[in-house]
Amino acid sequence: MKILLTSLFFLAVTFATMAQDTTTDYFAGDWNVMVKGTPNGDAEMVMHLERVDGKLVGEMRVEGLDPSKFRDVTEKETEITVSYFAMGYDISINLKKVDENNLKGSLLGMFDATGERKLD
Repeated sequence: MKILLTSLFFLAVTFATMAQDTTTDYFAGDWNVMVKGTPNGDAEMVMHLERVDGKLVGEMRVEGLDPSKFRDVTEKETEITVSYFAMGYDISINLKKVDENNLKGSLLGMFDATGERKLD
């Protein structure tokens, strides 16, 4: 009986540990992105990312324009770079994790950018 209870205990601990080991997909979801100081003023957009077959894909959404699909998404543990074509330009934006719901980086290495996770 003691062996059975011990086995059940270790089995329960194993399942609990496995459940805790599943990491959240930090970058997946929608992010409100603000790019400051562009020639047309501050730009607001939504960066949409989802994981498909193990790889992040998505698009940049700007109100009043068709979404721009990402041509390339490069992710590291705490950093992401997305590249896309919009309004006649090749654009890349690099963002680094600040905390659980915020990103900070730059667009084209020239304009400061921030991202805030959409929680709704």
